[in-house]
Amino acid sequence: MKTHHTLFHLLSTATLAVGLLFTSCSEDDNSMTDGNPSGIRTSGFVIVGNTASNSSLVKYVEELPTGTIDLSDGTDFSSFDPRALYDHALFVTNPDPSGGFAKYIVNEAGELVEAGTIPTVDANPFRLSVRDADVGVFQDLSTPNQITVFNPTTLAVTSTIDMSEGFVLNNANQRYTQFYFRGDELFASIDNWPTEFTSFIVHQANLATNTFEGETQRDGNGTSTISQFTNYLHLSNLDEAGNLYLPDGGNYQGEGIPGRINRIPAGSDEIDPDYVFEPALELNPQNVFLPTFNHFYVTGNGQAIARVNAETPQAAIDIVTAAGGVQNLSDDQTQAILGILFSAASARWCILDLNAQTVTPITGIPPVTVFTRRDMFEHDGQFYLPVVVGGENAENAYYRYDPSTGAAEKAFDVTGADLVGVFNLANNN
Repeated sequence: MKTHHTLFHLLSTATLAVGLLFTSCSEDDNSMTDGNPSGIRTSGFVIVGNTASNSSLVKYVEELPTGTIDLSDGTDFSSFDPRALYDHALFVTNPDPSGGFAKYIVNEAGELVEAGTIPTVDANPFRLSVRDADVGVFQDLSTPNQITVFNPTTLAVTSTIDMSEGFVLNNANQRYTQFYFRGDELFASIDNWPTEFTSFIVHQANLATNTFEGETQRDGNGTSTISQFTNYLHLSNLDEAGNLYLPDGGNYQGEGIPGRINRIPAGSDEIDPDYVFEPALELNPQNVFLPTFNHFYVTGNGQAIARVNAETPQAAIDIVTAAGGVQNLSDDQTQAILGILFSAASARWCILDLNAQTVTPITGIPPVTVFTRRDMFEHDGQFYLPVVVGGENAENAYYRYDPSTGAAEKAFDVTGADLVGVFNLANNN
């Protein structure tokens, strides 16, 4: 067994919830329940946390919390994993065992209620994105060469897009890990764990004609996997000029591929090979073992926010050194490194200048773990960034970043559950 590949797969599993696979219904299946009921809350915040028993506690509040918010009296779901937020509704993987996706709104009484479902063939769907009130997309891995288009308001399937012309390494079935919109253009990054993808591949479709249009890719070194640690909730990747920025996680096994921001310039559908922005190495050129980043969000004015790893935890380096290299790691050592990487506060929330290609840590926010999933949100022009770490400096909180001052401070703590995210119903995605 190649244990360095095992480590990559374990990390991918834990971060991307790889066990959740896309499924969809056919174009002829319009059994989706309609529903945008009247009398829904159009503002306020839905707060999600995970319990020790792996269920989800979900709570709606009218005003942004201050001090401490307790989730222990929230509604208990078997799971509650938002994939999109649009028109004051959350699109989640269906908590019901029947699977598929579900659309949730907050009614006038402040209760989370199901407004409709999107049934799928497989009980464990994964990726769904919404462009606007009329167009959303998802994928069914039982038909991996196809993207399903649906109406987010009525939840009816409106079309399917045949993507079989798209190039895939090793002729593997593709799994779309993220969808990006630019007008009628749809860009879809792919992988197919556990297949070793050595390039970052992006397929393109046209939503006006529902046809495949081509692909573009970032080439790797031909041997090492390029990972794709993407946001669960689709965040902004488009700047004011129409440039599209697509992040990848690189390869963090000491194999020479830092995570990169890939730019598709306005008016082009190809990744620009001359735009090479590797935030983790820009932040720390010595960080060659764990040069990754995630939760990339374009904020405007040529800037973005991301959680960037600043260093490799020494405890992980010691294990690799003792083993004589990554290729010699045993399964037990791999598991030990996995635990270290997911628990060590080795990353910083940073401001990225997309033009100058600089990385600046945000003052006032403590170091965070790089791989755990947490969702940021925006409110009144300020950005709220999650900080969840264990140990003696434990935090389960959101910090508020003010772009006008460049500094941050703690906004509120969360108790009663392990913080997953806060979702502002007044915003779209």
